[in-house]
Amino acid sequence: MKNIILQKNNEDYGAACIANICRHYGKPIDIVKIRRLLQNGAKESSGLGIIHAAETLGFSCRGAVSESKEIPKNIPMPFIAHAVRGSDNQYLAVYKSDSNYVYLADPYEGYKKINIEIFQRNWTGVFFILLPQPNFSEKSASSKGLTRFLPILRSHKKICAEILIASVILSFLGIISAFYFRFLIDEVLSSNLRETLTGFSVGFLGVIIFRSLLGLARNQLLMSMSYKIDTVLVYRYFEHILHLPMRFFTGKKTGELVARMNDTVTIRQVISATALTVVLDSLMLIFGAIFLISLGSNLLVAALVPVVVSSVLVWLYAKPYQKMIRARASAEVEKHSCIVESLNGISTIKALGAESKALERAEFKIVHAIRKGIKLASFSNYQNSLQNFIGRCGTLAIYWLGSLNILNGSMSLGQLISFVILSGYFLDPLARLLTLQPQLQEAYVAAERLAEIFDEKTEEDLDDGKIESNGFAGKIDIKNLSFGYDIHSKNLKNINLSINPGERVAFVGGSGSGKTTLAKLLMKFYSAQEGDIFVDDINLKDLKNDSYRKQIGYVPQDILLFSGTIAENINWSSGNGDPRRMMTAAEVSGAASFIESMPNRFNTLVGEQGTTLSGGERQRIAIARILLHNPSMLILDEATSALDGISEAEVLSTLKEISAGRTSIIIAHRLSAVKDCDKIFVFDKGEIAEAGTHADLLEKDGVYSRLWETQNNVEEVVA
Repeated sequence: MKNIILQKNNEDYGAACIANICRHYGKPIDIVKIRRLLQNGAKESSGLGIIHAAETLGFSCRGAVSESKEIPKNIPMPFIAHAVRGSDNQYLAVYKSDSNYVYLADPYEGYKKINIEIFQRNWTGVFFILLPQPNFSEKSASSKGLTRFLPILRSHKKICAEILIASVILSFLGIISAFYFRFLIDEVLSSNLRETLTGFSVGFLGVIIFRSLLGLARNQLLMSMSYKIDTVLVYRYFEHILHLPMRFFTGKKTGELVARMNDTVTIRQVISATALTVVLDSLMLIFGAIFLISLGSNLLVAALVPVVVSSVLVWLYAKPYQKMIRARASAEVEKHSCIVESLNGISTIKALGAESKALERAEFKIVHAIRKGIKLASFSNYQNSLQNFIGRCGTLAIYWLGSLNILNGSMSLGQLISFVILSGYFLDPLARLLTLQPQLQEAYVAAERLAEIFDEKTEEDLDDGKIESNGFAGKIDIKNLSFGYDIHSKNLKNINLSINPGERVAFVGGSGSGKTTLAKLLMKFYSAQEGDIFVDDINLKDLKNDSYRKQIGYVPQDILLFSGTIAENINWSSGNGDPRRMMTAAEVSGAASFIESMPNRFNTLVGEQGTTLSGGERQRIAIARILLHNPSMLILDEATSALDGISEAEVLSTLKEISAGRTSIIIAHRLSAVKDCDKIFVFDKGEIAEAGTHADLLEKDGVYSRLWETQNNVEEVVA
């Protein structure tokens, strides 16, 4: 059976197929890298995406269609076939076929053989042939799994050593108890040594007390280390997420990212308690085996047979168990995503009276996740029950054979009891090591899922060697710029424009015309596929993201306020800030008027995402927030759309005053808000249709003129 790379989420089927074909040709490539080549978009596994990724990796790749759904003779294999599973699209890597069967890698289920008629029923006839080219031989490092997280233990060397020493002492004291019972039965009881019994038992009581206290101390150390590892893992994960480029989040579900944080708990359990358990139980296994062999009894065979049988059982259960773990993890991600999405959209759900629909949708995901969990638990239960049965049979065999030895006179009762206790120090650690299999497999899958995130390059990684930005005059030149959120469509086409330092310019146009997309490119949220943006004659690609963004005051369309007070939200990027500067920013933005009317003023809680405030109030706070750090350039994306006409005019008038000498870009639907700008760029279907002043554009009688006339007519009708 082939070792197949499985998909890590519901949109990885294309990436998984390419990864399996890369492995087939001897070049293992991490699925994360392939997903990046597929553009991380919602359409990442389209045909164009497959071709683009394959060719980038060093394949020649062409797509074709078999109208008859017959697999062409002499076709190079493996190839990628496009199929349909229910209502979902999927890709399969086909390795070989004959007149009856097709042998393929299903990214969801693994390598399998299916009837050719079933394959043809699901196959759309579309397929992709991938052939390695000379540049394919370049080696590519694949990411590590669970081992990449083990170095965390290095920072806890002292506590690990203390736990290990305590565990070894506890094991040694446990083994001593076996000889205590042997001495008690064979020497003390048989010779009626009362005084020896009392003294020996009191001494052994001291050993028991010491063992209990040492065990308590060891467990406290384990808990302390687990807490520290948990903190490091969760912190590093969240820190890494925050520093990933915006493209990573395109098409990513919030619930998926939250669900993966739970993987840190699984990994922590393995690298703290389990890692030490493996070391300790391995030592106990060795010591126990040495003592059992030293006894030279024929009972050793009875002790070893269950070991061999249990090991075979673990091997048989390994692959199915891993498959079920992946299925459960995928179902949990879908459940989390559905719940988070529903809670984020609760106002829409209630407005539509769609609670039942939302519940029905969530119920399917929840039940599906629960069923996957039950299936996994049942499978694990069967394995544990079988292992317990084998262990008990082994124990019975030891007592049975031992009793026969006593009857034959070849063994004393004390020796049998001693052997049973020592066999416990041999079999119990082995049983624990074998039962670690499910935990290790869960941790392996969790580590893979977490490593997938950690393998994504942060903006700091991508910024290495770039120029630090410490302020700029605000000259902007855009040349031949084209961009699409995925490789299959263009949201901006051949954009060319110039903005002089200190100019107030406007981007206007209908919905979906590309205004906001260009603003996001200016914020370095995304990089253009073609063309360049220059700021003060420096290519934007050469500037560091963080230092550049700190020079820009950006107010997006969707205002997000964080749980906390108004003051905390205004000072979000400035620490505690200067109260006087905060109040000035609030006055300039027009926020001071409603803040002063609140009982707690700047200490008023805004609720999650600012739900206790109106849209206009949120916009004013957002404007105050950007004014506080005195940016070199302003980008206001519908920043006043939630304000009434009078309030908007007041805020824009104030912004005009404070933006004097700063380059300002105002994106607006309401043309009356931007008619006094130095320059207006009119966007239409991703292109700049017109540019000029308000008066110039009206004279042209083009797109802008029609928009102006339409808006004025609407306002007259409303009035």
